[in-house]
Amino acid sequence: MSLKWTDDLSVGDKNIDKDHQELFELVNDLTNARMSHDYINAILERLKRYTVEHFSHEEVYMRKYNYPDLEAHLKEHAAFVEWLNTIRSMYARFPQSPFIVGDSVNSYLNRWWREHILQEDMKYGQFILDKKHQQEEKH
Repeated sequence: MSLKWTDDLSVGDKNIDKDHQELFELVNDLTNARMSHDYINAILERLKRYTVEHFSHEEVYMRKYNYPDLEAHLKEHAAFVEWLNTIRSMYARFPQSPFIVGDSVNSYLNRWWREHILQEDMKYGQFILDKKHQQEEKH
């Protein structure tokens, strides 16, 4: 299943939207890939970089606007990082299973974008848009 970015997926911040588009690209690359040891390692490394950069962007953004559900959102990020570390560790121990790891990563990422981006990220996106509108009305 190929993911397609549409404007209704925007959280209202170009940098975070760009990050989300990068995740879509990663999922699509994985969906269309010919699994190999080197390819899975490259995907896992891309995913590690993505999480560090993207989660940092989101957390700064949410702190800037005093997002009230920040702690719960941080817990979701921590759970994702824990999952990624587990997958990377498992694959390091059992590198003969690129298809299994690839399928597992693909399945998790598809679920993540549906549950986290479409639900949780949209919540803070709407909260921040509302705050911006309130600030504009005061000026």
